[in-house]
Amino acid sequence: MPRPLNRRQPSRNIAQKILIACEGSKTEPIYFKSIRNDLRSPTLKIIVLENQGRTDPRSIIERLIEERSQLRENQQWNSKDTAWAVFDGDEHIEKSFENWQSAINRAKSQKIQLAITNPCFELWYLIHFQDHFAEITRDRLRNLLERHIPNYEKSMCLYPNPLKPLTKQAIQRADKIGVQIQRNELDEHSNPCCSQLPELVSLLLKEELNK
Repeated sequence: MPRPLNRRQPSRNIAQKILIACEGSKTEPIYFKSIRNDLRSPTLKIIVLENQGRTDPRSIIERLIEERSQLRENQQWNSKDTAWAVFDGDEHIEKSFENWQSAINRAKSQKIQLAITNPCFELWYLIHFQDHFAEITRDRLRNLLERHIPNYEKSMCLYPNPLKPLTKQAIQRADKIGVQIQRNELDEHSNPCCSQLPELVSLLLKEELNK
């Protein structure tokens, strides 16, 4: 009798991996994990690194470099894959400009993408609902955000509801902030800014946004 054919199970063809390290332990990881869970993409792998307690920008960059190196050693990293650091700006600049500048330089030399928000990640949430160009404190930002999301808490899951349908608007508003920063000749990571965060979200939601 002929031998039965050993049929191989179809494997997922991961076309791209996006590695994300966040400063926060709640807001940012919950947001990116919620996007990943909603997408359930067979070709895109989103890896969100857990916060390990050290939240200064340089430590976040080094964590990314270490994790990416391990993926490369295991032949699980290719030229299409990207690594992203997500952290706040103003607070760290005031605390230690030396650490801040060291982190920025290290990221650029290692081709780590930076998604920086000033004063904090909640600004990205806010511009889903309204334009905002002026500098703003964290307390004022929270007050404005609560007009749209009553009783807002950092541990809330806001994706897909209510943010998903508003994501294109948020990206457009962030682009307008970027134009203002260029017009005023401000530093690319200055306040007010969601520096490169829209690019990261657009990369994650590329197929969704093109529908």
